[in-house]
Amino acid sequence: MGESDIAGATSRYAGFWGVYQRQDDTTVKLWRVGAGEDEDTLLDQRSFNTEVFWLKNQTRAFSLGNFMVYDALLALARARPGVAPPGMQILSGQRRADPAEWDSAAYIARQAWLMTDLIVRRVMGRNVRWRIGMFPSVRQQAVVSEAMVLQPPKGRFFADPFVYTRDEHPYIFFEDYDFNSRKGTIAVATYEDGAFRLLGTALNLPYHLSFPYIFEYEGVTYMVPETCGNRSIELWKCTEFPLKWELDMTLMTDVSAVDTIIFKRGEYWWLLTNIDRTDGQNHCDELFAFFADSPRSTQWTPHACNPIVRNPMRARNAGIVVSPAGEVIRCAQYQGFCHYGKGVSLNRIEELSPSTYVETDGEIHYASFLRKRHASMHHWHHQGGHTVFDFAYME
Repeated sequence: MGESDIAGATSRYAGFWGVYQRQDDTTVKLWRVGAGEDEDTLLDQRSFNTEVFWLKNQTRAFSLGNFMVYDALLALARARPGVAPPGMQILSGQRRADPAEWDSAAYIARQAWLMTDLIVRRVMGRNVRWRIGMFPSVRQQAVVSEAMVLQPPKGRFFADPFVYTRDEHPYIFFEDYDFNSRKGTIAVATYEDGAFRLLGTALNLPYHLSFPYIFEYEGVTYMVPETCGNRSIELWKCTEFPLKWELDMTLMTDVSAVDTIIFKRGEYWWLLTNIDRTDGQNHCDELFAFFADSPRSTQWTPHACNPIVRNPMRARNAGIVVSPAGEVIRCAQYQGFCHYGKGVSLNRIEELSPSTYVETDGEIHYASFLRKRHASMHHWHHQGGHTVFDFAYME
């Protein structure tokens, strides 16, 4: 794991080693400096998905460092006398000593190979195309042998599927992305008589749409699609299932948020979303939680420990599994170096309250069953006895 200490002595190397070593993520550490190095205290450490170029990675490191200082000061301001600030960790460990030398020829060769590969892919029009798989189980090992595949037509990809069971039939809501318009819409398909059947478009707006999360509240079916292109989190109500929807309300405005899920746990409704605080750099590194008395509320209270997850290995939402007993499995994307959607982890939420968040890290599942270059997975959802997921590879 690459590391970047926010300290004058090592700042010139910030972000470099993560790129040089092709690490999936780069870690930033926040230290409280003591009288001597042995008295320094490690207050916090967070990670972000390693960028392709060193200087861009360095910029990300310092940007995240600024947010860490801000969050630490905010936590201290909220703390009561004698009580540890929520969301702030006192960690142990030594500073990382950067290697004394590095092989410049190897670094230049690696970057040249990477850029050549990207140029060739663009010239040849090669894309990573997402597809949707479904099987009647929640078992990961069923992917290869039992999955039925919904194939996109040429020039499009299908991703971010959510399955909703109605009258014992599965309806799959998903992102239908067009490479020419570079915009996604929300489409619907069903599965019957051993085959998928496309039903049509549920939502088509002037801005990009994806991640059509579906839930019920007081007998009404709602959707929370990703509407980051409109800098909002919108709640849509179904007026005629499954293709007619109307905007019910806007839950949040002026926010760069993606992949929102809403569910009931305990006395509150919870909204978990990935907010980009860096204004366009990345939505994959931090997960934020909010709570309210109703999913139709426009006043969502931030969790005391926001951001509740702080690294690209499991921050970005990738779906959800809720058991009949109310157990919540939060599916999360795992990002790799130059590899968006390298895998999916299924993490159990153990504790969730306005001031606490604890989840058990689940095993990361990769798309190795494809046996193809740049094999990827980045979504998983189970409902009504059916599991849907997406997968991709380079064409």
